[in-house]
Order: sequence, then C-alpha cells, then structure tokens
Amino acid sequence: MISNGASTRSDQPILEIGILTKGKPTLSMVLVSLLLQELQNIRIHIVDTSETPVIKRDDVMFALKLAFDRHIACGYEYLREKDRAFSTGRLKLLEALTGRNICFMDDDVVMPSDTLAKIASFVQDAGEYGYYAPFCRNTGARSLASEEHQFSPGTIFFQDELVRNVLLEYYETTVDVLDKKRSREKVWEIAFLSRLFPLLGRRCVVQNDNVIYHLDYHERPKWDLLEPQLVRSSTTMARDLVRKHAPAVVAPGG
Repeated sequence: MISNGASTRSDQPILEIGILTKGKPTLSMVLVSLLLQELQNIRIHIVDTSETPVIKRDDVMFALKLAFDRHIACGYEYLREKDRAFSTGRLKLLEALTGRNICFMDDDVVMPSDTLAKIASFVQDAGEYGYYAPFCRNTGARSLASEEHQFSPGTIFFQDELVRNVLLEYYETTVDVLDKKRSREKVWEIAFLSRLFPLLGRRCVVQNDNVIYHLDYHERPKWDLLEPQLVRSSTTMARDLVRKHAPAVVAPGG
C-alpha cells in the first residue's frame, strides 16, 4: 500500500471515499472529479484489481500529483485476486476506511464540483443515518421495485461499529455476482445494502436534485441483476447478518 501523504489536516476527514477499479480508462476522470470538489476535507483510497497496475499509467500519476497539490490524502494498493476480486476489493476498502461517513465510488462515476459539499451539509447534521444517495444518472441497472430507496454508486453510508462488523463479515464470506468464483448462493451488493439499512431502522435518503453521472454509456442495463433468486439471496443475507449482529432491532418474521 502507498499513499501520497498529502493531507496535513489534524482533523478526521468529513468523507472517506473508496474506489475499486479494474483499470477502466475513466479512472483518472473520476479522481479529478473528486479532487476538484469544493469540499477538500476528504480522504480517498484506491484498490486496484486490474491485470496491470493503474499506478503505472501517466494519467493516474498526474491525478495523484493533483491530490498532493490539493492537500487531499489519496492511498493506493494493488490486489492480486481473481476469483473474488470484487468482494475482496471491497473488503480491503472497508479495512482502510474507518471513519463515520463512507462512500464506495465506482471507477466510472463523476460528479459536479459542489456534490460533496451538498452531501457534507447533510451528514454533518444527520447524526446516525443509514445512507444518503445522490441521483446517479445512467446507472446501467434497473431499480429494485420493492424498495422505496435504492443504494447506488456514489452513495454515502454511516459507519458505526455495528455496520462495520456486518459489512466486514459480508465481504469476507459472500460471493458477489461480479466475482468470477462459482457459487450457488451469489449475492448482489446493491440489493444487500438497499435492504440492510432499513432493516437496521436507519433513515435512507435519495436526493434527486444532487445528480452524479455514470460514464459507461455503452453499458447495457443489467436486467439479470433483478433475477428473483439473486435479489432473494441478498435480502436473506441482510436479514441473517442483522439478526446475528443486532437481534434486538429485527421484528419477528422480519
């Protein structure tokens, strides 16, 4: 793991942002989008699962130099994992990000310069919450019809000890639909997280006037992600982990 060591702030960053990348060419655009935000009190950590480390690319190195100039801490680690690259990559991000307000950012999502400032104004006054989701345009996936709100790329979630323990176990033990490993009980992270926070009784907000953009315009909607068994297994996993870690908040039959 390396870090540019840019941040000289003594206070905890308001937002900690984790980027899991497979080496998409849009990664440097994502980094610049984050680094030029009005809000600078953030921390970024990148986990790279690509075949060739992105740290060797000029565009990524230039972005990391911009992070130094902007006094924004930006860490990087390369992960040699094939079968569970997505789940293990998320686990590595979670292990690195220990603050209260966490964002898992895709490597192809960009945002206007005031987006994080709007998010910060919410999380600073919200106390304990579930998640806050900007509206992500062109996500490439259908909505979960059963959910009033849906977790999406760029969503901020509140991490306390309970949530951290649930997520650590989830990423350590499950096989996601984006993992190469075969499994009869694959899960879908979006369905799991969309259900987890309501099960914990925590407020979930989607701010439709705070818009971010998914750049993979050639990517077709992932209709298979709504396959009933996949959504069902993800929901069951959320219920099981809440029962294990917070049995008092689960209603009978919930």
